[in-house]
Amino acid sequence: MVYLNITFPEDLKKELDLEVRQERTKRSTLIQKAVRTYLKLKHQKTVDVLLREGYQEMAAESKNVMKDFEKTDRESWKHVD
Repeated sequence: MVYLNITFPEDLKKELDLEVRQERTKRSTLIQKAVRTYLKLKHQKTVDVLLREGYQEMAAESKNVMKDFEKTDRESWKHVD
């Protein structure tokens, strides 16, 4: 465990202290949970962006593949009875 010296605006400290009392925990415990939650959400957001970009790239690639086979498909349908 390491010790950090941090500063808070007075209004945020009051909210923190209120939450600490309601949760029956310590300030440091609540701040640790908040930081972990923040980091987890930030990581998830990064993953979501990467997945979205990947899906968009795959969709574009799929359209190109379909386009490449469009002529072949039309030719094949000519031979179907």
